[in-house]
Amino acid sequence: MIKTENLTRDFGGGRGLHGLSMHIPKGTIFGYIGPNGSGKTTTIRLLCGLYRPSSGQAYIDGLEVTPENSSKIKRIVGYMPDNFGVYDQMSVWEYLDFFCAAYHIPVQQRESRIRSVLELTKSQHMIDYQVASLSKGMTQRIGLAKTLLHDPELLILDEPASGLDPFARIEMRQTIMRLRDLGKTIMLSSHILPELAGVCDLIGILEKGKLLAFGSVQEVSKKVQENMRITIILDSDPAIVQMICENFPGVQTPTVNANEVHFLFTGARNSIPDLLQQIIKADARVMEFKEDQADLEQVFLSVTHQG
Repeated sequence: MIKTENLTRDFGGGRGLHGLSMHIPKGTIFGYIGPNGSGKTTTIRLLCGLYRPSSGQAYIDGLEVTPENSSKIKRIVGYMPDNFGVYDQMSVWEYLDFFCAAYHIPVQQRESRIRSVLELTKSQHMIDYQVASLSKGMTQRIGLAKTLLHDPELLILDEPASGLDPFARIEMRQTIMRLRDLGKTIMLSSHILPELAGVCDLIGILEKGKLLAFGSVQEVSKKVQENMRITIILDSDPAIVQMICENFPGVQTPTVNANEVHFLFTGARNSIPDLLQQIIKADARVMEFKEDQADLEQVFLSVTHQG
C-alpha cells in the first residue's frame, strides 16, 4: 500500500527526510516512531502530496505521488493531522455533512455515510452535540469519523492519541483495531510507545530524518538486543535452578521471584539447550523456559542510542 524509494526532502542544515526506503503491505498497521523533529510529519506530508520530494519516489497503492495523480491518491488516502480545524458553531451532524459535500458525496448518500462513520468510531450519541462542547477525546473521534467519510483504503493518522486521557486512548486503540479488521491499512505516527506496541504489525524508527530500524517489534528487538534476558517458570523448588544457573557460563545475576528464575545471558546462544538439559537432569519441573522480549520503549532507546 505504501512504498518509498530513497525518498528525500532536504530543508538544509541536515533537517528534513533523507533516503527513506520502506514497504508497507496492505491490511497492516504501521507504527512510525521518532522524537520531535525527526521527520515523521515530513514523511506524511510527502505521502499525501503536500510536499514535493527533493529526490526519490513515493507510491500509494501503486500510484506514484505526483501532482498528476493527486486526485486519485486523495480518494485512497484519509489523513488526520495532529492538529485539525473544527467549526465550533456547528453541530457534529453539520460538521460531517459539510465534509461530505467537500468529498463530493451525493446528497442522498450522506446520511447513511455519516451514521456509518459515527458507528465505526462509537460516536453515535454525539450526533447533535455542538462541536464547541466536545472534549479532546470526543474531538479526536469526530476527526477520525470525518477522515473516514470517503471510505479511504489507507489511513494516515498523525499522533491520534496525543493529549488523550488513558480511557480515551483505549477507545482510540480499539477503533484502530476495528478499522484494521475491515481491511484498512493504517500508518500511525505516535510517541506513546506502549500504544503502538499493542496494535502494530510493523514499526519504523526514525531519527534525524533517517530510518534506523524497520520490521515487526520482535524482529527489531532481536536486531538490537545484544544479550538475552531469560525467564524460567517452575513447578518445583527454584533454589536448585538458581544454583545451576550461577555455575553455568554466560549466566549473569540469576534471581528468584516466587516460582520464577530470571537472569541475563551473555554466552553463546547455542549453549542454551545445554543449560536446559542440566536443569531437567536435576529433576526440576520446568513449566516454561523463554527469552523475554524487549518492550518497544527499550527498543526505541537502544536504536536511537539514548538508553
